[in-house]
Amino acid sequence: MTTDTLTTADRIAMLLGGGLVLLGTMILGFVNVISNAPHMPVVEEGTVVATPVVSPDLRAYVIALGLLVWLGFAIYKLTRAPSVEVEQQTTPAAD
Repeated sequence: MTTDTLTTADRIAMLLGGGLVLLGTMILGFVNVISNAPHMPVVEEGTVVATPVVSPDLRAYVIALGLLVWLGFAIYKLTRAPSVEVEQQTTPAAD
């Protein structure tokens, strides 16, 4: 017997939080790799000048937003009242 214990809030948190984390790490990173952003050679002062298509700050904010969604969901799950499942009990037949 299988029971589906995922609620709508569970699904929303998984999709939104996971989607934002994947967007910030894999998808935007892949966009930067594919775009072949030009890298300037190192100048005399030793600073590396790189111009990525998607700024690292934006990627960090997207990932942090996904983690905040997960944190909010975890707080929601910890603070809400537990759901009580009532099982049907069969009464034995009277003799």
